[in-house]
Amino acid sequence: MLDKNGVELRTGQIVKITGAYFKNDNGLYFVTHSPGDPGWCGSNYSLTKISKAGKISKAKYNLCFWPIVSVVSDRWKAAEANAWNKEHAQIEVKTIKNMTEVAAYFQAKADELEDPIRYLTYNFGEDHPEVVRNKTLRDHFANLAKSVMGEEAT
Repeated sequence: MLDKNGVELRTGQIVKITGAYFKNDNGLYFVTHSPGDPGWCGSNYSLTKISKAGKISKAKYNLCFWPIVSVVSDRWKAAEANAWNKEHAQIEVKTIKNMTEVAAYFQAKADELEDPIRYLTYNFGEDHPEVVRNKTLRDHFANLAKSVMGEEAT
């Protein structure tokens, strides 16, 4: 999917949403998952709110999807919000100076997979599909951490 300037959205990028129905949906985010990523079977982009200084938000409502999906208890308001967002909301790829927290986020995701990989390898062997899947996912997150910081991914 392309942003409003024709730039393709990818995992690890910083994006800015404007024109959303609910003002809480507007703001800076980083893309945590994209369609086609290992371990992600969604057709939308998963976003996590981030500040201009590069701090990842710890707020209760810090997640969003693109295209925006409004989930409220009033179905008429949800329909109105979804129609508004489809017509008016825009996303644009941006840059920020400090990407260390984003890189640390992806590196932590990679590190979380070390113990499960070790356990699965010990119990089922190196060629088991779950071992292969977890290693692929670990490598994906590790490469994202490097590429976000501008290093060469392996």
